[in-house]
Amino acid sequence: MLYRQVYDALRKRIIDGDHAVGDKLPSEAELSEEYSVSSITVKRALDLLRTDGLIVRRPRLGTFVTSATPTGAATPPAVQRTRPLIGCVVTNFDDTFGSRVVEGLLSGAGVDDPVILMRSMGDHDLEDASIRSLIDSGVAGLVLQPSSSEFIPPAALELVTKQFPLVILDRVFDGIPVSAVRSDNLSGAMSATGHLFELGHEAVGFLSAASHVSSSEERRNGWVHAHAAFHHTLDDTAELRTLDSTIPGSTTSAEQDIERLQEFVAAHPHITAYLAGEYNIALLLREACRRLGLSIPADISVVCFDHPDAAFDAGLFRFTHVRQQQTTIGERAIEAVRAQIAAPGSIERILLPTELVEGASTAAPPAH
Repeated sequence: MLYRQVYDALRKRIIDGDHAVGDKLPSEAELSEEYSVSSITVKRALDLLRTDGLIVRRPRLGTFVTSATPTGAATPPAVQRTRPLIGCVVTNFDDTFGSRVVEGLLSGAGVDDPVILMRSMGDHDLEDASIRSLIDSGVAGLVLQPSSSEFIPPAALELVTKQFPLVILDRVFDGIPVSAVRSDNLSGAMSATGHLFELGHEAVGFLSAASHVSSSEERRNGWVHAHAAFHHTLDDTAELRTLDSTIPGSTTSAEQDIERLQEFVAAHPHITAYLAGEYNIALLLREACRRLGLSIPADISVVCFDHPDAAFDAGLFRFTHVRQQQTTIGERAIEAVRAQIAAPGSIERILLPTELVEGASTAAPPAH
């Protein structure tokens, strides 16, 4: 493991006197560059040296050598595992999307395969570093929800070339031979938009985050295909795809997006229904409509993707929504990793159907 290699090298330098007692070690960034490893790997190596009593790490000052004689065991024993360890890197998770997926991952793993879960919050560098850290930890397989469908982390691409057991969650990477588990977002969006057309709406808008993920693009394509299926002319100006506040790690506030939505709804009075790419966007839209004096669903109908269960909150406003099989997504991802561990190089792409669940946010368009 890389962190053990860094640990062994630094430990030898301290014992040999290359770094004398009282000396300050190079910074984590310098050590990362010297050994060509991630900062997480360096931190793990330094933690082992601290356990040996060889160094002390002082906040804002650095790392200093305190002894040339280890106080504990000369070398920590290598971890021996009888069960495969599975790593999972997700962007983020909450009650609308993600928590149930994590539940499925843990349920699928059960007591047979321990799971290490990390999240990237949409940060490409942290995502790449998390993957490398999990590999250093000796995971036998990896489930990855990339923060973008346009950029595959270099660490993940390296795993693909080595036929390491890897499953992509909720994303599509065209042309890359890798297993994936995701929802049929295209059909889900077509069903949602079709439901609004069947209610009598002539103009249906589309709202999504400004993220570069395949699920968002598939939902837009489903909205487009529904127009063709129901013989409605597509209005390219009826979509707003620049909302930022719902993206993990975004610095845009919800208030800024509400103001954008207010401007958009006011500028498109002919649109009587919207397909929102996610639940939180539907909430922002509802607030924007309220400020404009519009009511859901009396004036504007809304369908979104996903919805928190909130089983004990009887007063929660429930949107008509497209429900994904989130728990099943997690369970199938674990199954796919196990299949690759058993048969390296095997590839499986799993597409799960969605379900339209009617709520209180859709109705026939207002009569004029």
